[in-house]
This record gives sequence, structure tokens and C-alpha cells, in this order.
Amino acid sequence: MKSSTQGTKSGLVAIIGRPNAGKSTLLNRVLGSQVSIVTPKAQTTRERVLGILTDEHGQIVFVDTPGIHKARTGGFNEFMVGEAGEALDGPNRIWYLVDPDSKLEHEQAVIAILEKKADRRTPISILLNKSDVRSQSQKTNELVSGVCDKLTGLGFSALESAQISGRRGQGVDQLLQTTWASLPDGPFLFPDEDQLSDRPMRFFVAEKIREQLFMKLGDELPYSCAVEISKFDEEAKPLRIEAVIHVERDSQKGMVIGAGGKKIKEIGSAARATIEEFVGAPIFLGLQVAVMKDWSKNAEMLKRLGYHLPEKGRTQ
Repeated sequence: MKSSTQGTKSGLVAIIGRPNAGKSTLLNRVLGSQVSIVTPKAQTTRERVLGILTDEHGQIVFVDTPGIHKARTGGFNEFMVGEAGEALDGPNRIWYLVDPDSKLEHEQAVIAILEKKADRRTPISILLNKSDVRSQSQKTNELVSGVCDKLTGLGFSALESAQISGRRGQGVDQLLQTTWASLPDGPFLFPDEDQLSDRPMRFFVAEKIREQLFMKLGDELPYSCAVEISKFDEEAKPLRIEAVIHVERDSQKGMVIGAGGKKIKEIGSAARATIEEFVGAPIFLGLQVAVMKDWSKNAEMLKRLGYHLPEKGRTQ
């Protein structure tokens, strides 16, 4: 491993795209660790998550972002789109993931936020993801060409495109080589060479619980759930974790708990297994469910849960 101060590459890479384009899967593939949760459902990622790759080349700090979409003002979706916009504040490179099933008109929200937030000199890799399940076709070629044309028309000139599979790793090594070559020399942004993220363990525990809400509940209910860690006792043997799952309505509480507590036990068992794998030690996990009425539409409740809306009048 190179010294953190001598002859190293260093830089920020923002990973953006529409919901379910595969951003978190790609980040986990690059890092070799489940830093970002992944489910089959769109908009699983809610907050920016930094993933740190340190190797013989230097250090890349990746910024995984929520899926970019049109969002109403004043609610939780505005927060998520705002998180993606903030990631475009000064990266050295942008990885823009495109799902092969998308259409050019669906990419307009991503293109619009690039127009508003990104420096025109920033190199952009336009990545047609999921090449393991979708072969390249005239339709996908036209999609990527259309995105390139739109960005070129906005003044972005350092564009390149590639096919990858974040799930299988196809094309990822070449993508990393290209990215390393484009980064400047500089010191590490995070001096601990073993550090994988800027987030504390409590954050990842909450995310692992939320991941199981997406996996074990119906299509809509997980989007009304938020996880708050109420106790994290590292001195206890085993590690003791207690969490509250907040829902927005009384009817949702019953659905999360399930008949005879069956559903919450199922969620807790699955979450405990993934957390134990992540921390490498046995844990005690206690879960409660509480109603926080319409939390996703209330700025003060969002703030309590760690989701800070953009300042009033500020656009993302």
C-alpha cells in the first residue's frame, strides 16, 4: 500500500442515475462489501453514502445517491433528490448509470440535475448497466446516444460510454482503470486505509433493518417506514441493539407486526443475521413499531429522523 501522502491518486466519484439503475449494487461490487443496501424495489437508497476504495493506486471516495426523479416540494422525495444534487458539488468524475429498459424521456430528471448542479468540465462516464441480463441492441444504443447528445448540447464535452454489469462485475475493472487514470495526484481524504465509509455503525445497523422491511413487506409499505436506533450498547455481550420502526398510520403498524407478531419476528430474525454478518459478532436485536403520523411529509419529523429538507426556496 502506498503512503497516504506520496505519489497517490485521490478524488471523488459521484454515482447517479434514476431509481433502480443499480448504483448501490455497483458500489458494493467495487468495494467488495455491502456498504449500501440493495433490494429489487426502486428508491431503496434514501441518503448519500460514501464508499471508500483505497488500494495501490490511491483512494477514491464514491458518493452513492438516491435515484433521481421528479419530486414534489416539501416532502421526503424532495430530500432524496436534494441528496443526489449535493453529490454533484465538485466531484472529479461522475458515473451516470442508465438502465437498458429506460427511455430518453425518463432520463430528463437526471439530465436536468446535471445541467443545474454539475461543472461542465467534469468527466462523465455514461454506463449502460445490467449487461448480464440485457444485451446491447439498437434501442439501447439509441438511448445512450440520446443521453450523450443531450449532455453535449448542454456543454458537457468529457463524455464516454460503456456497458457494465454491477451485479456480475462485467466491465467494472476497465471502468476503474479509466477512472484512476483521470484522477489527480493528492493525499488521501480519509487517512485510515481500512475505512470503507464515513458513516457510523449505527447508520448501517438501521439500514440493514430497513433492507429487511423492503424484503419482507408489500410493495408500498416499506416507503412509509423509517428506522431509528434507540439503543446501541457496545459494552454488552452480545452487542445490544434496540430500534424503533416508525410508520405513518395505525393500520401500517399492524401490518408490520403481523398476526401474533409473526411478521416482526421474521423481519427481526433476517435483520439480525445480516447485521451479525456485517459486524462479525453475535448481537441482540430488539424491535418495536410506533406510529409517527405522516412523518414523510413533516419537516420537523424528517429532521428528527436525520432527513434534512433543502432550505425553503432552494431548488435542487
